[in-house]
Amino acid sequence: MVVDRKTAEYVAELSRLKISEDEIESVCNELSSILNYMDEINSTIDTGSVSNSIKGLTNVMREDEIHDSMDRAQLLENTPVHTDETPVVPKTVD
Repeated sequence: MVVDRKTAEYVAELSRLKISEDEIESVCNELSSILNYMDEINSTIDTGSVSNSIKGLTNVMREDEIHDSMDRAQLLENTPVHTDETPVVPKTVD
């Protein structure tokens, strides 16, 4: 399958990638190569005997249980810096 310039630009836009004019031809070739390889894999591997549904699974998660929460003052004793109600942490997002 050959990927044209318009398709490569569309995929780049969906992927939020900026592709320069110098890179567009290379991207077209690489995408074409990837799609050709996927076609080769699809034609080589026989998935006809694979079931399309999963059966026999059970939920292994425990039931939710309601518990009293821990004492806030006791929790705050373990934090290096805190206000009366919350721990104080370094700012991570501008």
